[in-house]
Amino acid sequence: MSSPYYVPSGRLPARAIVSTAACALLVMIPAWLYAWLTIHSPLVLLDWFAMCVFAVVMGVAARQVARQAKARNPVWVGRLGLAIGVAGWYAHWAAWLAIADAGSFASLLAAPHDMWRFGMLLAENEVRHVAGMRIEGSALVAGWIVEFILLTTLPRSLARGAAEEPFCELSGDWATPFELPRRFAWIEEPHVAVHRLETAPGELFSILGAGVEADAARYSAVTLFRTEGDPFVSIDNVQVERDAKKEKKTTRPVIAYLRLPGMDAERIIDECSAPTAMETGQAQADPPELVDAIDHLGAGRLEEALAGAMPHAAATQDGLRIHAIRLCAMASARLGRWAESQRYWHALCHEEPGAFNALQTGCCCAMTGDTARGEEWIAWARERNATSREMPDPQIVTSFISALTQSGQAARAMPYLEQMRALYTGLGCNDATTLFARRVPLFGTFLQNSLPIVCAVLGQEEGRAWYAAMLPHLDGPGNETLGAWLDENFANMASATPASA
Repeated sequence: MSSPYYVPSGRLPARAIVSTAACALLVMIPAWLYAWLTIHSPLVLLDWFAMCVFAVVMGVAARQVARQAKARNPVWVGRLGLAIGVAGWYAHWAAWLAIADAGSFASLLAAPHDMWRFGMLLAENEVRHVAGMRIEGSALVAGWIVEFILLTTLPRSLARGAAEEPFCELSGDWATPFELPRRFAWIEEPHVAVHRLETAPGELFSILGAGVEADAARYSAVTLFRTEGDPFVSIDNVQVERDAKKEKKTTRPVIAYLRLPGMDAERIIDECSAPTAMETGQAQADPPELVDAIDHLGAGRLEEALAGAMPHAAATQDGLRIHAIRLCAMASARLGRWAESQRYWHALCHEEPGAFNALQTGCCCAMTGDTARGEEWIAWARERNATSREMPDPQIVTSFISALTQSGQAARAMPYLEQMRALYTGLGCNDATTLFARRVPLFGTFLQNSLPIVCAVLGQEEGRAWYAAMLPHLDGPGNETLGAWLDENFANMASATPASA
Protein backbone atom coordinates (compact mmCIF):
# COMPACT_ATOMS: atom_id res chain seq x y z
CA MET A 1 0.00 0.00 0.00
CA SER A 2 1.34 3.45 -0.90
CA SER A 3 -0.33 5.08 2.10
CA PRO A 4 -0.33 3.82 5.69
CA TYR A 5 -3.83 5.27 6.06
CA TYR A 6 -7.22 4.49 4.62
CA VAL A 7 -7.73 6.17 1.24
CA PRO A 8 -11.32 6.47 -0.10
CA SER A 9 -11.89 4.86 -3.49
CA GLY A 10 -13.43 8.04 -4.95
CA ARG A 11 -16.63 6.33 -6.06
CA LEU A 12 -19.79 8.45 -6.23
CA PRO A 13 -22.91 6.33 -6.91
CA ALA A 14 -25.70 8.00 -8.88
CA ARG A 15 -28.09 7.53 -5.97
CA ALA A 16 -26.00 10.03 -3.98
CA ILE A 17 -27.11 12.77 -6.36
CA VAL A 18 -30.72 11.57 -6.32
CA SER A 19 -30.72 11.45 -2.52
CA THR A 20 -29.20 14.91 -2.35
CA ALA A 21 -32.00 16.31 -4.51
CA ALA A 22 -34.62 14.63 -2.32
CA CYS A 23 -32.93 15.91 0.83
CA ALA A 24 -32.84 19.45 -0.59
CA LEU A 25 -36.63 19.30 -0.94
CA LEU A 26 -37.17 17.86 2.54
CA VAL A 27 -35.12 20.57 4.29
CA MET A 28 -37.81 23.09 3.30
CA ILE A 29 -39.84 21.90 6.30
CA PRO A 30 -37.24 22.74 8.99
CA ALA A 31 -36.32 25.86 6.95
CA TRP A 32 -39.88 27.15 7.31
CA LEU A 33 -39.87 26.43 11.07
CA TYR A 34 -36.56 28.24 11.47
CA ALA A 35 -37.85 31.26 9.54
CA TRP A 36 -41.01 31.39 11.66
CA LEU A 37 -38.96 31.34 14.87
CA THR A 38 -36.64 34.15 13.74
CA ILE A 39 -39.64 36.41 13.13
CA HIS A 40 -41.76 35.55 16.16
CA SER A 41 -39.17 34.78 18.80
CA PRO A 42 -38.89 37.41 21.57
CA LEU A 43 -35.26 36.48 22.30
CA VAL A 44 -32.27 36.94 20.00
CA LEU A 45 -30.47 34.08 21.75
CA LEU A 46 -33.33 31.76 20.82
CA ASP A 47 -32.85 32.79 17.18
CA TRP A 48 -29.18 31.82 17.34
CA PHE A 49 -30.04 28.53 19.02
CA ALA A 50 -32.60 27.80 16.29
CA MET A 51 -29.98 28.57 13.64
CA CYS A 52 -27.55 26.08 15.21
CA VAL A 53 -30.25 23.41 15.42
CA PHE A 54 -31.20 23.98 11.77
CA ALA A 55 -27.53 23.66 10.73
CA VAL A 56 -27.17 20.42 12.70
CA VAL A 57 -30.36 19.00 11.14
CA MET A 58 -29.03 19.67 7.65
CA GLY A 59 -25.59 18.32 8.61
CA VAL A 60 -27.02 15.06 9.92
CA ALA A 61 -29.18 14.76 6.78
CA ALA A 62 -26.15 15.33 4.53
CA ARG A 63 -24.16 12.72 6.46
CA GLN A 64 -26.97 10.18 6.10
CA VAL A 65 -27.13 10.85 2.36
CA ALA A 66 -23.42 10.02 2.07
CA ARG A 67 -23.67 6.86 4.14
CA GLN A 68 -26.88 5.51 2.62
CA ALA A 69 -25.58 6.12 -0.90
CA LYS A 70 -22.19 4.58 0.05
CA ALA A 71 -20.40 7.56 -1.50
CA ARG A 72 -16.61 7.46 -1.09
CA ASN A 73 -15.59 10.66 -2.87
CA PRO A 74 -14.96 13.24 -0.11
CA VAL A 75 -14.60 16.19 -2.49
CA TRP A 76 -17.86 15.65 -4.35
CA VAL A 77 -19.74 14.47 -1.28
CA GLY A 78 -18.65 17.68 0.42
CA ARG A 79 -20.08 19.60 -2.51
CA LEU A 80 -23.34 17.70 -2.25
CA GLY A 81 -23.47 18.57 1.46
CA LEU A 82 -22.83 22.18 0.53
CA ALA A 83 -25.72 22.01 -1.94
CA ILE A 84 -28.03 20.79 0.83
CA GLY A 85 -26.89 23.66 3.05
CA VAL A 86 -27.41 26.25 0.31
CA ALA A 87 -30.85 24.79 -0.46
CA GLY A 88 -31.84 25.05 3.21
CA TRP A 89 -30.49 28.58 3.50
CA TYR A 90 -32.31 29.67 0.34
CA ALA A 91 -35.58 28.01 1.41
CA HIS A 92 -35.31 29.72 4.81
CA TRP A 93 -35.01 33.12 3.14
CA ALA A 94 -38.02 32.44 0.92
CA ALA A 95 -40.02 31.33 3.96
CA TRP A 96 -38.88 34.36 6.02
CA LEU A 97 -39.97 36.80 3.31
CA ALA A 98 -43.23 34.93 2.75
CA ILE A 99 -44.07 35.12 6.45
CA ALA A 100 -43.22 38.85 6.32
CA ASP A 101 -45.81 39.25 3.49
CA ALA A 102 -43.26 39.94 0.77
CA GLY A 103 -44.89 37.35 -1.49
CA SER A 104 -45.91 33.73 -1.62
CA PHE A 105 -43.37 31.07 -0.69
CA ALA A 106 -43.52 29.36 -4.09
CA SER A 107 -43.19 32.61 -6.05
CA LEU A 108 -40.23 33.73 -3.96
CA LEU A 109 -38.48 30.38 -4.43
CA ALA A 110 -38.81 30.85 -8.17
CA ALA A 111 -37.65 34.48 -8.11
CA PRO A 112 -34.19 34.84 -6.53
CA HIS A 113 -33.93 38.36 -7.99
CA ASP A 114 -36.95 39.50 -5.96
CA MET A 115 -35.53 37.88 -2.83
CA TRP A 116 -32.26 39.73 -3.38
CA ARG A 117 -34.10 43.02 -3.83
CA PHE A 118 -36.06 42.59 -0.60
CA GLY A 119 -32.88 41.69 1.24
CA MET A 120 -31.11 44.80 0.03
CA LEU A 121 -34.04 46.94 1.13
CA LEU A 122 -33.74 45.47 4.62
CA ALA A 123 -29.99 46.11 4.67
CA GLU A 124 -30.28 49.71 3.50
CA ASN A 125 -32.81 50.70 6.14
CA GLU A 126 -33.18 50.34 9.85
CA VAL A 127 -35.20 47.31 10.82
CA ARG A 128 -37.48 47.96 13.77
CA HIS A 129 -39.35 44.69 14.16
CA VAL A 130 -36.91 41.83 14.26
CA ALA A 131 -37.45 40.11 17.62
CA GLY A 132 -38.72 43.45 18.96
CA MET A 133 -35.34 45.14 18.51
CA ARG A 134 -34.01 47.93 16.31
CA ILE A 135 -31.11 46.60 14.28
CA GLU A 136 -28.82 48.60 11.99
CA GLY A 137 -28.39 47.38 8.44
CA SER A 138 -24.65 46.71 8.81
CA ALA A 139 -25.22 44.48 11.85
CA LEU A 140 -27.98 42.67 9.99
CA VAL A 141 -25.71 41.92 7.03
CA ALA A 142 -22.99 40.63 9.38
CA GLY A 143 -25.53 38.30 10.96
CA TRP A 144 -26.62 37.07 7.54
CA ILE A 145 -23.01 36.28 6.61
CA VAL A 146 -22.47 34.31 9.81
CA GLU A 147 -25.75 32.52 9.21
CA PHE A 148 -24.79 31.58 5.64
CA ILE A 149 -21.38 30.29 6.72
CA LEU A 150 -22.81 28.11 9.49
CA LEU A 151 -25.74 26.75 7.47
CA THR A 152 -23.50 25.71 4.57
CA THR A 153 -20.25 24.73 6.31
CA LEU A 154 -21.67 22.21 8.75
CA PRO A 155 -23.52 20.07 6.14
CA ARG A 156 -20.46 20.14 3.90
CA SER A 157 -18.13 19.15 6.75
CA LEU A 158 -20.29 16.31 8.08
CA ALA A 159 -20.96 14.90 4.60
CA ARG A 160 -17.28 14.99 3.68
CA GLY A 161 -16.32 13.39 7.01
CA ALA A 162 -18.73 10.53 6.35
CA ALA A 163 -17.17 9.87 2.94
CA GLU A 164 -13.70 9.79 4.49
CA GLU A 165 -14.58 7.00 6.95
CA PRO A 166 -13.22 3.51 6.15
CA PHE A 167 -15.30 1.54 3.66
CA CYS A 168 -14.84 -2.18 2.92
CA GLU A 169 -14.79 -2.64 -0.85
CA LEU A 170 -14.90 -6.44 -0.40
CA SER A 171 -18.19 -6.49 1.52
CA GLY A 172 -19.58 -3.33 -0.08
CA ASP A 173 -20.38 -1.70 3.25
CA TRP A 174 -18.94 0.74 5.74
CA ALA A 175 -16.37 -0.57 8.19
CA THR A 176 -17.76 -1.48 11.60
CA PRO A 177 -16.33 0.78 14.36
CA PHE A 178 -15.59 -0.75 17.75
CA GLU A 179 -14.13 1.22 20.65
CA LEU A 180 -11.76 -1.03 22.56
CA PRO A 181 -12.79 -1.29 26.22
CA ARG A 182 -9.20 -1.07 27.43
CA ARG A 183 -7.83 2.41 28.11
CA PHE A 184 -4.17 3.07 27.36
CA ALA A 185 -1.68 5.58 28.73
CA TRP A 186 -1.98 9.23 27.67
CA ILE A 187 0.26 9.91 24.64
CA GLU A 188 2.60 12.69 25.72
CA GLU A 189 4.26 13.21 22.32
CA PRO A 190 1.64 12.52 19.63
CA HIS A 191 3.97 13.34 16.72
CA VAL A 192 6.47 10.72 17.93
CA ALA A 193 3.74 8.11 18.39
CA VAL A 194 2.33 8.86 14.92
CA HIS A 195 5.75 8.39 13.30
CA ARG A 196 6.29 5.09 15.11
CA LEU A 197 2.82 3.83 14.22
CA GLU A 198 3.26 4.77 10.55
CA THR A 199 6.53 2.86 10.31
CA ALA A 200 5.54 -0.13 12.49
CA PRO A 201 1.73 -0.46 12.74
CA GLY A 202 2.10 -4.09 13.80
CA GLU A 203 3.64 -2.87 17.06
CA LEU A 204 0.45 -0.99 17.96
CA PHE A 205 0.13 -2.24 21.53
CA SER A 206 3.84 -2.04 22.23
CA ILE A 207 3.77 1.62 21.21
CA LEU A 208 0.62 2.34 23.22
CA GLY A 209 2.07 0.68 26.29
CA ALA A 210 0.23 -0.58 29.34
CA GLY A 211 -3.38 0.07 30.22
CA VAL A 212 -4.49 2.56 32.88
CA GLU A 213 -7.12 2.52 35.59
CA ALA A 214 -10.77 2.81 34.58
CA ASP A 215 -11.09 6.14 36.43
CA ALA A 216 -7.90 7.71 35.04
CA ALA A 217 -8.13 11.45 34.38
CA ARG A 218 -6.01 11.19 31.22
CA TYR A 219 -5.85 8.26 28.83
CA SER A 220 -5.83 7.32 25.15
CA ALA A 221 -8.86 5.64 23.56
CA VAL A 222 -8.60 3.31 20.56
CA THR A 223 -11.34 2.76 17.99
CA LEU A 224 -10.98 -0.22 15.65
CA PHE A 225 -12.66 -0.27 12.23
CA ARG A 226 -13.35 -3.84 11.07
CA THR A 227 -13.40 -4.81 7.38
CA GLU A 228 -13.02 -8.04 5.44
CA GLY A 229 -9.48 -6.93 4.65
CA ASP A 230 -7.04 -5.09 6.89
CA PRO A 231 -8.57 -3.31 9.89
CA PHE A 232 -8.00 0.40 10.58
CA VAL A 233 -7.52 2.21 13.85
CA SER A 234 -8.02 5.71 15.24
CA ILE A 235 -6.51 6.92 18.52
CA ASP A 236 -7.59 9.89 20.65
CA ASN A 237 -6.18 11.47 23.78
CA VAL A 238 -8.98 11.93 26.32
CA GLN A 239 -8.81 14.22 29.34
CA VAL A 240 -11.52 14.01 31.99
CA GLU A 241 -12.34 16.89 34.33
CA ARG A 242 -14.56 15.93 37.25
CA ASP A 243 -16.25 17.90 39.96
CA ALA A 244 -19.02 17.14 42.43
CA LYS A 245 -21.80 17.53 39.87
CA LYS A 246 -20.55 16.70 36.39
CA GLU A 247 -17.84 15.19 34.26
CA LYS A 248 -16.38 16.89 31.19
CA LYS A 249 -14.38 15.02 28.54
CA THR A 250 -12.00 16.72 26.12
CA THR A 251 -10.91 14.63 23.13
CA ARG A 252 -7.92 15.37 20.92
CA PRO A 253 -7.23 13.17 17.87
CA VAL A 254 -3.80 11.57 17.68
CA ILE A 255 -4.15 9.48 14.53
CA ALA A 256 -7.09 8.61 12.27
CA TYR A 257 -7.78 5.56 10.08
CA LEU A 258 -4.33 3.98 10.25
CA ARG A 259 -4.13 0.68 8.38
CA LEU A 260 -3.10 -2.40 10.39
CA PRO A 261 -1.80 -4.74 7.67
CA GLY A 262 -2.05 -8.44 8.40
CA MET A 263 -3.62 -7.99 11.85
CA ASP A 264 -6.73 -9.89 12.95
CA ALA A 265 -9.47 -7.53 14.18
CA GLU A 266 -11.27 -10.24 16.14
CA ARG A 267 -8.11 -11.22 17.99
CA ILE A 268 -7.37 -7.59 18.84
CA ILE A 269 -10.88 -7.19 20.26
CA ASP A 270 -10.63 -10.41 22.26
CA GLU A 271 -7.27 -9.47 23.74
CA CYS A 272 -8.44 -5.99 24.71
CA SER A 273 -11.76 -7.21 26.08
CA ALA A 274 -10.09 -9.51 28.58
CA PRO A 275 -9.50 -7.82 31.94
CA THR A 276 -5.93 -6.86 32.63
CA ALA A 277 -4.16 -7.61 35.86
CA MET A 278 -4.52 -3.96 36.82
CA GLU A 279 -8.27 -4.05 36.21
CA THR A 280 -8.73 -7.16 38.35
CA GLY A 281 -6.60 -5.75 41.12
CA GLN A 282 -4.09 -8.57 40.74
CA ALA A 283 -1.21 -6.64 39.18
CA GLN A 284 2.13 -8.23 39.86
CA ALA A 285 5.54 -6.93 38.90
CA ASP A 286 7.67 -9.04 36.61
CA PRO A 287 10.07 -11.24 38.59
CA PRO A 288 13.33 -9.28 38.86
CA GLU A 289 15.26 -12.40 37.78
CA LEU A 290 13.51 -12.26 34.39
CA VAL A 291 13.57 -8.53 33.64
CA ASP A 292 16.51 -8.83 31.27
CA ALA A 293 15.02 -11.88 29.51
CA ILE A 294 11.71 -10.03 29.04
CA ASP A 295 13.56 -7.05 27.57
CA HIS A 296 15.48 -9.33 25.20
CA LEU A 297 12.27 -10.98 24.05
CA GLY A 298 10.58 -7.63 23.42
CA ALA A 299 13.59 -6.45 21.41
CA GLY A 300 13.71 -9.64 19.34
CA ARG A 301 16.95 -10.95 20.88
CA LEU A 302 15.55 -14.44 21.14
CA GLU A 303 18.68 -16.40 21.97
CA GLU A 304 19.48 -14.02 24.82
CA ALA A 305 15.88 -14.24 26.06
CA LEU A 306 15.99 -18.02 26.04
CA ALA A 307 19.34 -18.12 27.79
CA GLY A 308 18.12 -15.73 30.47
CA ALA A 309 14.88 -17.64 31.18
CA MET A 310 16.04 -21.27 31.02
CA PRO A 311 17.86 -21.33 34.39
CA HIS A 312 14.61 -20.33 36.12
CA ALA A 313 12.32 -22.86 34.39
CA ALA A 314 12.82 -25.25 37.30
CA ALA A 315 12.60 -22.68 40.09
CA THR A 316 10.69 -23.62 43.24
CA GLN A 317 8.89 -20.28 43.34
CA ASP A 318 5.68 -20.72 41.36
CA GLY A 319 5.48 -17.25 39.83
CA LEU A 320 9.12 -17.23 38.72
CA ARG A 321 8.94 -20.76 37.30
CA ILE A 322 5.74 -20.16 35.31
CA HIS A 323 7.01 -16.86 33.88
CA ALA A 324 10.27 -18.51 32.86
CA ILE A 325 8.56 -21.46 31.17
CA ARG A 326 6.31 -19.09 29.22
CA LEU A 327 9.27 -17.01 28.08
CA CYS A 328 11.12 -20.15 26.95
CA ALA A 329 8.06 -21.40 25.07
CA MET A 330 7.60 -18.11 23.23
CA ALA A 331 11.27 -17.57 22.41
CA SER A 332 11.87 -21.09 21.14
CA ALA A 333 8.72 -20.93 18.99
CA ARG A 334 9.85 -17.68 17.39
CA LEU A 335 13.23 -19.33 16.74
CA GLY A 336 11.46 -22.19 14.94
CA ARG A 337 12.54 -24.80 17.49
CA TRP A 338 9.17 -26.46 17.56
CA ALA A 339 10.03 -29.59 19.52
CA GLU A 340 11.66 -27.49 22.24
CA SER A 341 8.75 -25.05 22.26
CA GLN A 342 6.27 -27.95 22.48
CA ARG A 343 7.95 -29.24 25.62
CA TYR A 344 7.71 -25.83 27.29
CA TRP A 345 4.07 -25.31 26.28
CA HIS A 346 3.29 -28.82 27.56
CA ALA A 347 4.92 -27.98 30.88
CA LEU A 348 2.98 -24.72 31.00
CA CYS A 349 -0.27 -26.65 30.51
CA HIS A 350 0.49 -28.54 33.71
CA GLU A 351 1.08 -25.26 35.53
CA GLU A 352 -1.82 -23.34 33.97
CA PRO A 353 -4.34 -25.69 32.30
CA GLY A 354 -6.13 -23.59 29.71
CA ALA A 355 -7.32 -23.50 26.13
CA PHE A 356 -4.61 -21.10 24.93
CA ASN A 357 -1.73 -23.12 26.30
CA ALA A 358 -3.26 -26.33 24.92
CA LEU A 359 -3.69 -24.67 21.53
CA GLN A 360 -0.02 -23.68 21.44
CA THR A 361 0.99 -27.21 22.43
CA GLY A 362 -1.16 -28.70 19.66
CA CYS A 363 0.22 -26.30 17.04
CA CYS A 364 3.81 -27.11 18.04
CA CYS A 365 3.01 -30.84 17.73
CA ALA A 366 1.74 -30.20 14.21
CA MET A 367 4.90 -28.26 13.33
CA THR A 368 7.03 -31.21 14.44
CA GLY A 369 4.94 -33.66 12.38
CA ASP A 370 3.27 -35.32 15.36
CA THR A 371 -0.15 -34.44 13.98
CA ALA A 372 -2.15 -37.12 15.74
CA ARG A 373 -0.99 -35.87 19.11
CA GLY A 374 -1.59 -32.31 17.99
CA GLU A 375 -5.18 -33.14 17.10
CA GLU A 376 -5.68 -34.56 20.61
CA TRP A 377 -4.44 -31.32 22.13
CA ILE A 378 -6.69 -29.26 19.86
CA ALA A 379 -9.70 -31.37 20.81
CA TRP A 380 -8.86 -30.83 24.49
CA ALA A 381 -8.39 -27.08 23.92
CA ARG A 382 -11.80 -26.79 22.28
CA GLU A 383 -13.44 -28.81 25.04
CA ARG A 384 -11.81 -26.62 27.68
CA ASN A 385 -12.66 -23.45 25.78
CA ALA A 386 -16.35 -24.40 25.60
CA THR A 387 -16.60 -23.66 29.31
CA SER A 388 -13.80 -21.12 29.89
CA ARG A 389 -14.57 -18.96 26.82
CA GLU A 390 -10.95 -17.86 26.56
CA MET A 391 -11.22 -17.23 22.83
CA PRO A 392 -13.58 -17.82 19.89
CA ASP A 393 -13.65 -21.50 18.93
CA PRO A 394 -12.96 -20.66 15.24
CA GLN A 395 -9.72 -19.04 16.37
CA ILE A 396 -8.53 -22.40 17.70
CA VAL A 397 -9.48 -24.11 14.44
CA THR A 398 -7.88 -21.52 12.15
CA SER A 399 -4.68 -21.46 14.23
CA PHE A 400 -4.33 -25.23 13.89
CA ILE A 401 -5.05 -25.00 10.16
CA SER A 402 -2.20 -22.49 9.85
CA ALA A 403 0.17 -24.80 11.73
CA LEU A 404 -0.76 -27.75 9.51
CA THR A 405 -0.25 -25.81 6.28
CA GLN A 406 3.02 -24.28 7.45
CA SER A 407 4.31 -27.76 8.20
CA GLY A 408 3.32 -29.05 4.75
CA GLN A 409 0.26 -31.01 5.86
CA ALA A 410 -2.43 -29.27 3.85
CA ALA A 411 -4.43 -32.48 3.39
CA ARG A 412 -4.69 -32.90 7.16
CA ALA A 413 -6.13 -29.35 7.36
CA MET A 414 -9.11 -30.14 5.10
CA PRO A 415 -11.38 -31.62 7.81
CA TYR A 416 -10.92 -28.44 9.83
CA LEU A 417 -11.62 -26.29 6.79
CA GLU A 418 -14.83 -28.24 6.29
CA GLN A 419 -15.79 -27.39 9.87
CA MET A 420 -15.25 -23.72 9.07
CA ARG A 421 -17.30 -24.06 5.88
CA ALA A 422 -20.11 -25.60 7.93
CA LEU A 423 -20.20 -22.49 10.15
CA TYR A 424 -21.08 -20.26 7.19
CA THR A 425 -23.58 -22.66 5.65
CA GLY A 426 -25.19 -23.13 9.06
CA LEU A 427 -25.64 -19.37 9.46
CA GLY A 428 -26.81 -19.04 5.86
CA CYS A 429 -25.32 -15.58 5.34
CA ASN A 430 -22.06 -13.64 5.13
CA ASP A 431 -23.28 -10.48 6.87
CA ALA A 432 -20.32 -8.92 8.70
CA THR A 433 -22.38 -7.87 11.73
CA THR A 434 -23.88 -11.35 12.13
CA LEU A 435 -20.49 -13.03 11.85
CA PHE A 436 -18.93 -10.60 14.32
CA ALA A 437 -21.69 -11.22 16.87
CA ARG A 438 -20.98 -14.96 16.64
CA ARG A 439 -17.20 -14.42 16.68
CA VAL A 440 -16.77 -16.04 13.27
CA PRO A 441 -14.09 -14.76 10.83
CA LEU A 442 -15.37 -12.58 7.99
CA PHE A 443 -16.46 -14.54 4.94
CA GLY A 444 -13.98 -12.90 2.59
CA THR A 445 -11.12 -13.70 4.96
CA PHE A 446 -12.13 -17.36 5.06
CA LEU A 447 -12.32 -17.57 1.27
CA GLN A 448 -8.93 -15.98 0.60
CA ASN A 449 -7.06 -17.83 3.35
CA SER A 450 -8.51 -21.24 2.47
CA LEU A 451 -8.05 -20.93 -1.31
CA PRO A 452 -4.36 -22.03 -1.50
CA ILE A 453 -5.06 -25.03 0.74
CA VAL A 454 -8.16 -26.20 -1.10
CA CYS A 455 -6.54 -25.84 -4.53
CA ALA A 456 -3.37 -27.61 -3.40
CA VAL A 457 -5.33 -30.58 -2.03
CA LEU A 458 -8.29 -30.84 -4.42
CA GLY A 459 -7.12 -29.08 -7.57
CA GLN A 460 -8.98 -26.42 -9.53
CA GLU A 461 -12.08 -28.34 -10.60
CA GLU A 462 -12.80 -30.10 -7.31
CA GLY A 463 -11.77 -26.99 -5.43
CA ARG A 464 -14.43 -24.90 -7.14
CA ALA A 465 -17.02 -27.60 -6.44
CA TRP A 466 -15.96 -27.60 -2.77
CA TYR A 467 -16.78 -23.90 -2.48
CA ALA A 468 -19.85 -24.10 -4.73
CA ALA A 469 -21.38 -26.62 -2.33
CA MET A 470 -22.10 -23.66 -0.06
CA LEU A 471 -24.31 -21.85 -2.59
CA PRO A 472 -27.61 -23.65 -1.83
CA HIS A 473 -27.23 -22.81 1.86
CA LEU A 474 -26.49 -19.06 1.61
CA ASP A 475 -28.93 -16.19 1.29
CA GLY A 476 -29.10 -13.85 -1.70
CA PRO A 477 -26.20 -11.54 -0.79
CA GLY A 478 -24.13 -14.54 0.25
CA ASN A 479 -24.75 -16.24 -3.09
CA GLU A 480 -23.80 -13.07 -4.96
CA THR A 481 -20.59 -12.66 -2.98
CA LEU A 482 -19.53 -16.28 -3.37
CA GLY A 483 -20.55 -16.42 -7.04
CA ALA A 484 -18.50 -13.33 -7.88
CA TRP A 485 -15.55 -14.68 -5.93
CA LEU A 486 -15.72 -18.04 -7.74
CA ASP A 487 -15.81 -16.31 -11.12
CA GLU A 488 -12.81 -14.20 -10.17
CA ASN A 489 -10.65 -16.97 -8.73
CA PHE A 490 -11.67 -19.79 -11.07
CA ALA A 491 -12.01 -17.62 -14.16
CA ASN A 492 -10.79 -20.23 -16.64
CA MET A 493 -13.25 -22.92 -15.58
CA ALA A 494 -16.86 -23.58 -16.38
CA SER A 495 -19.25 -23.21 -13.48
CA ALA A 496 -19.32 -26.33 -11.41
CA THR A 497 -22.55 -27.92 -10.32
CA PRO A 498 -23.00 -27.47 -6.56
CA ALA A 499 -22.31 -30.65 -4.69
CA SER A 500 -25.09 -32.10 -2.63
CA ALA A 501 -25.05 -31.14 1.03
